[in-house]
This record gives sequence, C-alpha cells and structure tokens, in this order.
Amino acid sequence: MSAPSPKPSLHSEGSELIYGFDELIYSRTDPRGVIVSGNDVFERLSGVPWRELIGSPHRVIRHPEMPKGFFHLFWSMLKSGEPAVGYVRNRNVNSGYYWVLAAAIPCEGGYFSVRMRPSTDLFATMRGIYADLVAGERNEGLSPEASSQRLLDRLAQLGHADYHAFAAHALALEIRARDRALRRPPDAQTEALDSLLALLHEALAEQSRLVAQFGDLVLLPVNMRLVAARLEPQGGPISQISVNYKLASEEIARRLSGIVSGKGNICGRMAVAVRHSLILTACARLQGELAQNSNRTNNGYTGEERRIELQKLTDVMRSSLGRAQAALREAETLAAQLNEASVDLRRMILGLDTIRILARVESRKSAESQAALTATIDRIDEVQGSISETLKRLMEQTFAITAGLASLRRGSSAAAAEALAEVDAAEAGSEPQVYAAQ
Repeated sequence: MSAPSPKPSLHSEGSELIYGFDELIYSRTDPRGVIVSGNDVFERLSGVPWRELIGSPHRVIRHPEMPKGFFHLFWSMLKSGEPAVGYVRNRNVNSGYYWVLAAAIPCEGGYFSVRMRPSTDLFATMRGIYADLVAGERNEGLSPEASSQRLLDRLAQLGHADYHAFAAHALALEIRARDRALRRPPDAQTEALDSLLALLHEALAEQSRLVAQFGDLVLLPVNMRLVAARLEPQGGPISQISVNYKLASEEIARRLSGIVSGKGNICGRMAVAVRHSLILTACARLQGELAQNSNRTNNGYTGEERRIELQKLTDVMRSSLGRAQAALREAETLAAQLNEASVDLRRMILGLDTIRILARVESRKSAESQAALTATIDRIDEVQGSISETLKRLMEQTFAITAGLASLRRGSSAAAAEALAEVDAAEAGSEPQVYAAQ
C-alpha cells in the first residue's frame, strides 16, 4: 500500500466539512451501537472529544437529513451478519456536516465501520434520492420500512437488482475515484471483481434471452400438430414427430428453468457470491490501510488497550479476506455447475435438431404436406438457430467466467498474504492511534 500523503487541514464549504481523501474514519461499537473505540479522524470530524465519544451511542453523529429508511436497510444487513455499505451524512456536533461512504461489518463483540470520502457522480445522485426520501418521511409519514422500499425502488430504476448490487457498485466506483485522487494505480482485485460482475450481468442477459426464445419454441409443436391432424386424421409420422418435438422442447425448457429461475438461477447466485467477495475485499483493503497507518498521529495515548484494539482491527481484516476468498470458491463451484448445465443443454438441443430435420424430410413427401408445414418448420429453424447462437455465447461467457474466477482466487490469495504481511509488520513496529475505553 502507498504511504499516506500529507494530511490536509479540515475546512468547510458552506456548512459541509471537507476532509482528505487519504483520511479514513474508524469506529467500533458494541452490539447495541455504543461506541467502544475510534480514531482521531472520527474525533475531529464529529467535533466530540474522544473521551466523550467512548460510551456514547453512534447515533450521536446521526444527521437529521438522513432518511430513516436507509438505516432500516443498513442495520438489517448488519444484524443478519452481512457487511453493509452506504452513503451517510453525519453531523459535526458544533456545526456543519460531512459525508462518508461507510463500510460496516459485524465483528466479535459488535460492529466495525471504516468510512472514506465519496466523490463520484453516483454519490451526487444518492444525495438527491436521500433528500426525496427525507421529504417523504416528513410530508407523507413514510415509515422506515416504506422509505427503505422506496429507496430500493429508486435503486432498481438506476439498474441495481438489489441493495447488495448497488453496494458493490458504489464501493468499486468510490475506491477507483479515491485511488485517482491519491494518484495511486487502480486496485487490481477490485477492478478484476468489477469486470467479472460485468461479465456475469452479460451472461444473465443471455439467459433472459434464452428463456424468451424457448417461450417462442414451445408453441411451435402445437402448430405442427394441428397441421398434422388435418393431413393425417388417423395419425401418422408427422403427428408422431410433432409429439416427440413437443416432449423434447418441454424437457429442455424444464431443464433451462431449473438453472435460470428464482433461487435456482446459477448465474444469479454466482453474481451474488462475486458481489459479496468484492464488498469484503474492498472492506479488507480499507481495514488494512487503516491498520498500517494507525500510527500516523501521536496524541500521547499509549497502553495495552491500544495494542489490543489494533489486534481487533487486524482480526476483522483477516476475517474479511477469508470470507472474500470463500465467496470466490463458492462462485467457482457454481461456475462448474453452470458449465455442466450449458453442455447438457447443448446436447439436448442437438437432439432437438434431429427431430426438426425429420420433420423437414417428412414434410417434403407430398406437395400438400410441404405447403402446410413449410412456414411452421421454417419458424422452428429460425428459433432454433437463435437458441443455438445464444447458448453458444452463454457457453463462451461461462468459460471466461470460470477462467476469471480461477485467476481471481489465485490473485486474491497472493494479495491477502501480502496485505497481512504488511499489517503484521506495522503491528510489530508501531503504537496504534485508536481510542479505546480506558
């Protein structure tokens, strides 16, 4: 990690307090949200001496212009054991306010939060959404639950499937912007995970296209059978072919539904795992930077409590890295399942091709059958051709996803080992400047 740049002095723009991109805000609370530790940046921005911060509820810095719906979502994620990410407007108790992108995570004995300065266009968009939500809560009497649903609806309009998808996107954008502001190279792991998510979104789009194409396909055997009933009142080869085609296409549609619908959506589950890994990897990176730079100031506080606190910080980072790698392993397992399912679908569609060719051959045995069946079989040819092309693209994407995951996991292990070594070195040679209850 790069050495921190010189810390700029805190200044204000209107009533908003502006702090440095290199500064990270840290706090840890007990399970009730009571502050048990924090750093000097937290103290300075809150305007509360750290000895008063310790033991105070974290809501002491909550700004009245923050929507309650946001906190309803944020705390529901934390209480379920998941990391929670979001833009937060906090108050300085003397005057003004400051914005952060907060990344909080459950830890032993409570919750850990590291926060950084946001600056992207998405941040500007969210400020407007928050203002609308606050107005709704005040003027319409929106409950926290209703306000949180309105927030999710607004995020869906921005193209985010759920809040976790938004959180991963926001973290990737803000970390990239922060690195640019600090003249650092892009973070390789974050960039690779973000690129993999983009590929997964493309694969999900191909899956949706495939489902729609099969919706068209399963109707065609019905048309063929109606024609066959006129040509072969007592039944015959065309009638049997239409039955076989119907059964085969329905089986493929059933198989497809099993891997792309609801909780069985393999690609969707992979996206969830990769998003989870991105969030945890980004959290670990910020946690590691905080641990490395924990001795950047010296306010004269020493003691065993501080060494214990740095160990807790390091433990949170180790946990985040371990969970991020576990999420990647889960995604790899799902990628193998998706690859197997794609190959199986391809095999079944080749079998469907055989039935389609038989239908074409049989239709040409008489002028009457050819005239009656040509349009239907031509349409089957067209739809099956589209299905084959879509499935081919999906298989290519699956291969790329599998390769990307394997590379990411190897890189993640190496990056984690390097980050932990840096933190261990910092821990061995420094007194952490975090404030804990004495």
